Amino acid sequence: MKRLPLVIVAALASGCAGRSTPPATPAPAPAAPAAPAEPATLRYTPGTGHYRLESQTHVVQEMMGASNATDITTAAVFTADVAPAEGNLGIAITIDSLGVTAPMGAADPAELSAAKGKVVRLVVSPTGAPVSLTPPEGVGAVVLQMAQGLREFLPLLPPGSTAAGATWSDTTTTTTPNMGITVTVKMTRQHRIAGWEDRAGTHALHIATAASYTVSGAGDVQGQSIELSGGGQATSDAYVSAAGVYLGSAASDSALVNANVVSAGMVVPVRRTTRSTFTRLP
Repeated sequence: MKRLPLVIVAALASGCAGRSTPPATPAPAPAAPAAPAEPATLRYTPGTGHYRLESQTHVVQEMMGASNATDITTAAVFTADVAPAEGNLGIAITIDSLGVTAPMGAADPAELSAAKGKVVRLVVSPTGAPVSLTPPEGVGAVVLQMAQGLREFLPLLPPGSTAAGATWSDTTTTTTPNMGITVTVKMTRQHRIAGWEDRAGTHALHIATAASYTVSGAGDVQGQSIELSGGGQATSDAYVSAAGVYLGSAASDSALVNANVVSAGMVVPVRRTTRSTFTRLP
């Protein structure tokens, strides 16, 4: 929200009898700027915004005493259109550009190019809680996985007060396909209002979140039956303007997931760390 304009206090000089000229009165000093409005509660509002996603993931896979490290970098630009949807909000996220730097064979350039213009459709509550996600049709596994990751594009807003120190928690369970494996993630999150801050000239609510989660799953990958089990931790700092506009966030995530290759009788530990940022563009 833009800052309120300065309030100027003007003094009126009263007229004097006769032809005498009243003495000059010094102009009063301008009042201090009014404090930006801080709503007691906050909900998302309709509108259109452009966002840039930058993500770095480091994966270490241990097998037969050897470690194999992989680094994946993702950069994407989206246009998000938020509109009312029968008491909720509908969000159409259009992929403007998508780039993935990964080991040979992990990301098909043709698939990434074809993703441009595809739309991920979300329905969320006015506080940002996911209701549904519809990924774009006709996309490959990499783009589909990224689309599923946009389920919680908007950070969760407090159900009540926006006062600094207010806390709340939630638990979610999501089940999604991932490269041939159906993965279930159960996550418990603790949210805290860190306060109101200035974000590039915009008064914004700072929401800090800490989470822990478990991972389970099963499926076939290249003819091999795989079972997953493990868990991880995540933290994030998100910012939402006093007008209900998502301004961006920074998040980190670390996990240890054991992949049980059933046919081989072998368990492969996989350690993953991810750092990502969402930035609202001008």
